[in-house]
Amino acid sequence: MLRTLRDSFKHTSIYTVGSLATRAVGLIMIPIYTHFLTPREYGILDMLDLTIILLGMVAGMGMGSAIFRFYYATESPEERRDVVGSALLFATLLSGLVGLAVVLGADQAAAAVFRAPGLSSYLRIAILSFWIGTIAETCRNYLRVRQRSAIFVVASLIQLVVGLGLNIYFIAFRHLGVLGFLLSSLITNLLSSAALLTHTVIDTGFSVSIPKTRQMVAYGAPFVLTGIGAFILNFADRYFLNVYAGLSQVGIYALGYKFGFMLNMLAVAPFLQMWEAQMFVVEKEPNAPAVYARIFEYLAALLLLAVLAVSIFIKDILRVMASPEYFQAYRIVPIVALAYVFNGWAQYFRLGMILTRRTKVIAVIMTGTGILTLILYVVLIQRYHAIGAAVATLLSFVFMMIWTYVASQRLFHVPYDLRRIATVIGLAGLCFGIAWAADRVFQPFTLQGYLVRALAFLAYPIALIYTGFFAAEGIHGLRGLPAGIRRIARGGELAEP
Repeated sequence: MLRTLRDSFKHTSIYTVGSLATRAVGLIMIPIYTHFLTPREYGILDMLDLTIILLGMVAGMGMGSAIFRFYYATESPEERRDVVGSALLFATLLSGLVGLAVVLGADQAAAAVFRAPGLSSYLRIAILSFWIGTIAETCRNYLRVRQRSAIFVVASLIQLVVGLGLNIYFIAFRHLGVLGFLLSSLITNLLSSAALLTHTVIDTGFSVSIPKTRQMVAYGAPFVLTGIGAFILNFADRYFLNVYAGLSQVGIYALGYKFGFMLNMLAVAPFLQMWEAQMFVVEKEPNAPAVYARIFEYLAALLLLAVLAVSIFIKDILRVMASPEYFQAYRIVPIVALAYVFNGWAQYFRLGMILTRRTKVIAVIMTGTGILTLILYVVLIQRYHAIGAAVATLLSFVFMMIWTYVASQRLFHVPYDLRRIATVIGLAGLCFGIAWAADRVFQPFTLQGYLVRALAFLAYPIALIYTGFFAAEGIHGLRGLPAGIRRIARGGELAEP
């Protein structure tokens, strides 16, 4: 069990480095965005980004998940090459066809998305960038399936640096606004796709199997509904907010959501990038259910630590990072951050469906949750605007988490210790309550307030240790993790102590 835990944390840590860099670039750009872009322009960018995400889910047909399942289902190098090549060709062709359809109807599509005239040229550029970026995304999935986390992160960092430079040039120096951001995205996607495609073809050659493609599509197709449901949960609130409050409110909400969503990028996404491959490795162990349960407990504790950090200090962060017209975004950050704790737990609880290949159950859950979310959006956003959108997201994730847990346990029982999970929730809630009270008593931006809030944050990990949350082998494994990562970086293996 210890070796598996350490391997899991090793790859998660490497992916976290890449996510930290991504978030760092995003943080660097926030002052630039809020200074050179109005909330309306920021709202336009967010709506474009979300539209591309939705198209990617539909055009991807679940090929990202199918790569992991079918790559590990065979030991044959030839069949593994077929898996990679088939996924690459299918994703590129289908995304091209979907993109072409949107471009041909760009005027109507832009009017529907933005509810404002004169923005169809932005949509056309974004679609071209999306199609080119599909190639890079498929190649990144190949790196993940091979657990080449270091190469994955290096490639991501190079793309980030290039994108950062181009964004600063086009937005801050050329004052191109939304167009500058789109040009930067187009150029970086073109360069990264060319480099990653070359690496993938050199590594695997190019082999396509029609029967394998059909099998992968059959497996991945249910993930389209899953993806649409996830999109509704994560992002569809902007469309409703645009209808009821306008693009400027979307821009302010999007900035606040970015900080709440940061939890997903820094903690949930790196873990899942590792876990899609690692869960099948764990499955082969004789005590796999116990390992799954222990890994989840540590994941739960770390996610709550992350949500505490962003929730307690968000006013201070926004005061430094954003211009005053965006400051009200602080109100939704704790709600969204907590929502993504439950989202991360829900995605982990899908374990039973994935291991038993019952992916249709995931699609049913996501569809049902998506319907509930749409109802909550209409009811809450219309009345409460941004706060209503955040609360709707939180309630939807809680509902999805509970449903996923119950359904997954019926398919593959994992002995989760609910008392230990309740302990971390209670401790995190207590620490946040202390910080919230300090903010009211001492007012924000005072020395006393800073001190109490900092102590409340530090109390959480200390309390976990003193309540015995971390088992002896867990503490030992965490202490040995830095040395293990250094060995992996030099090409070695994590050794058992």
